[in-house]
Amino acid sequence: MARLFLSRNIAVGMAAFFCLTSAQAYMPSNPVTDKDFLKLPSGKLLSDIKVSGSRLSLSKGSGAYFSETARKNYASIKSESKANLDSKTQWVLMDLDNHQVIDQSAQPNRKIFGASSSKIFVGATLLNKQSEKLSSSQLQLMSNMLVVSSNEAWVELQKQAGDGNSDIGRGNIQAFTQGMGYERMRGFQGNLGKIHGNELTAGETAEFLYDTYHNNYVGAETLWKIMHTCRTGASRGRKYFPSTYYVGAKTGTYDGSSVDPETGSSKNPDGSSYRVQIRNHVMTFNVNGRQYGLVILSNAGSDETVSVLAGGLLREYTSTAR
Repeated sequence: MARLFLSRNIAVGMAAFFCLTSAQAYMPSNPVTDKDFLKLPSGKLLSDIKVSGSRLSLSKGSGAYFSETARKNYASIKSESKANLDSKTQWVLMDLDNHQVIDQSAQPNRKIFGASSSKIFVGATLLNKQSEKLSSSQLQLMSNMLVVSSNEAWVELQKQAGDGNSDIGRGNIQAFTQGMGYERMRGFQGNLGKIHGNELTAGETAEFLYDTYHNNYVGAETLWKIMHTCRTGASRGRKYFPSTYYVGAKTGTYDGSSVDPETGSSKNPDGSSYRVQIRNHVMTFNVNGRQYGLVILSNAGSDETVSVLAGGLLREYTSTAR
């Protein structure tokens, strides 16, 4: 029987405006062992859906060679991220089968601007709210949002999560994430009153991957499967993954101004505007029968920082060779 999210945060969960406890017993699915992985619970085949003119298909690693230079860069990036609480790159590697954190950065609960990585929480909220029942147009929008990171679809689905009202949609997303126990997260786009949205932590996002894999909210299976058709991140987290590895993912990219998510930090004591260079990658992959979740939230402005970190962690902690 799947773990109910209420065990993590009963008080908040009971206060949520909609009930998440109907998530059902579920055997986790992955594209390595499930020949029908692209079939949604509704019976719809993801391969019948077109995004940007192409039918959806499973995403895989890019297969780039992990050179000695990449290995040295990995050692340096990992060392800095584990020694520096204020590191611009925070990450968590989790075994999703047994809920074990294998390794993580020094401050995985540090808030970092989510950029488009927050789209997965909009999708999860809408799916849960509608008991995994999406119209054809909503499924198309969901695919556009998660596969090619359409901002237009993001805005529209957040609005639909609020029955046509964007502010209610933001509130519903906040209720969903808080009800699931992700206390520091702000998974909505924009502002909800005085609360600044689009703030994530690597730790809570890894928990979300665990909950999605184990179907701990209604609609998780649909989101999980669509994430495995994501086309972005080939030069980021997927770069040094073997081309035979299936990868479920969502990236986030943004260069510009935001609000310091850690109000009271030494650099921005008033939480004022500051510049960010976001290169996030939320990933899940299966190696030799084990399902892993890897969340890298990076404000370092470098795809290579993320790709080297992902490639190095893959090789250090799984049986993946060069």
